[in-house]
Amino acid sequence: MGTAPSRVSRRRTALVGLGVIMAAAALWTSCSSSSADLVGRGGAALERTRGDVETAAAMPREDLEAGIDRFLAVFADFSPAAVAAAARNAYADGAYFNDGFAELEGREAIASYFGRTAGSTAAIEVAIEDRVVAGGEVYLRWVMAFTTSGRRARTIVAPGMTHLRFDGGGRISYHRDYWDGSGALAEFVPLMGPVLRGVRARIEAG
Repeated sequence: MGTAPSRVSRRRTALVGLGVIMAAAALWTSCSSSSADLVGRGGAALERTRGDVETAAAMPREDLEAGIDRFLAVFADFSPAAVAAAARNAYADGAYFNDGFAELEGREAIASYFGRTAGSTAAIEVAIEDRVVAGGEVYLRWVMAFTTSGRRARTIVAPGMTHLRFDGGGRISYHRDYWDGSGALAEFVPLMGPVLRGVRARIEAG
């Protein structure tokens, strides 16, 4: 019985730490996203593009692969002008996009976002480790390395996955990234690194 209050205290501290992380992540996301409801709009986009799955499943495999190649071309030359042009070629007019930082709709909005990202980043490399085409659904597993610009440049390496849907023209109509952003959060949000390490230590301690 004597150890119970201590354990409860540690758990409460861990929950408070997680709350701080979630609040910081929400604040960071709100700077670049037009909506705080990243689930609701994403669910609507999934419903809206449901027909694209059947269309993509029926198209020749080489046409679908060409769409995937257009997506990968976005990361081939990550200079602002080149990446924006590649994004305009890869995405459909009303495409939905969510990378965990920004939630956008429309080809021009997505192309502009990629261009701004390239302008504030020294380098980005994406290594595709696996791809799965399940009917008309496309899933890519990757490792991304991005280097910040400026005198105190940092390189962040993060694993993740991308879920894509394509319309009848082989353009992306739905794009959702799932990745481990905790490392990036620790790098860019002041004091977040020690908070993350402290929370993990408390959780592991029980």
